[in-house]
Amino acid sequence: MYYQLISHLASLQYHLDRSIINFQIKDDSDVPLISFDETHSYYGYLRDGLIKRGIPSLINTLAWPNGISLDKAIIPNTWTAIEYTVKHSTSDVLAVLRKHAPNHNPFMVMEYYPDWIDYEGQHHRAIDSNIFAEGVDKILKYNGSINFYMVFRGTNFQFTNGGDQTLAYHPIITSYDYNAIITECGDAYPTKFKAVRDIIAKYLPLPTNPNTGEPLLLPWMQDRAVVLLDEMTNPNPRLDILMENKVRCCGDLPDLGCNF
Repeated sequence: MYYQLISHLASLQYHLDRSIINFQIKDDSDVPLISFDETHSYYGYLRDGLIKRGIPSLINTLAWPNGISLDKAIIPNTWTAIEYTVKHSTSDVLAVLRKHAPNHNPFMVMEYYPDWIDYEGQHHRAIDSNIFAEGVDKILKYNGSINFYMVFRGTNFQFTNGGDQTLAYHPIITSYDYNAIITECGDAYPTKFKAVRDIIAKYLPLPTNPNTGEPLLLPWMQDRAVVLLDEMTNPNPRLDILMENKVRCCGDLPDLGCNF
């Protein structure tokens, strides 16, 4: 699967007069307490896999702004981007990056979070629009580059959900909202989008805002049947095994694939 994907992307690189200028490799297990890569070799494995499959373009790794994460992410023949939130001090982030990374490493915030995942049973997370915009302003003041994750809100593929676990398990709802600056239907979220746009306008010329689309009304549909989980006395699962009994890669699940 990985080889097939990269073979399609290889022909779209910038040196072939196409649009891809950079590839990012990321280890989402690169968190204290849950990381499986104690040898620090996983990023090198991912880098070499891209190069062997015809990717001579720029390749970056991704790290949180701390020594443990940066030490894993900084490897030869790549550059390192940063991910963090408004709760971090941008000046401190840049100082940590400069301490660990080579001087020529750019200051790129590849994943700047407008907020975070919503967990079951907790209130919806929403950072104040002005506070978030101030964080964007600080990055641009340091001549940094920024990419929002997420830039638009969404619902998980096929309404699947998941969870994360460090010290305890936390179930995640089906929405991939992140309190992002663009709504799921593609409209600008009124307060946060404007606040960020006003900040960017201090540094760069901006195009005219697109018109907000009119919402469509779906035709009425009648539920054919409803069954509660605790009423399912004789379930007939599609899978030949229960995922709880044997963990399976999401890419191996029938008709599903990865949910984000």
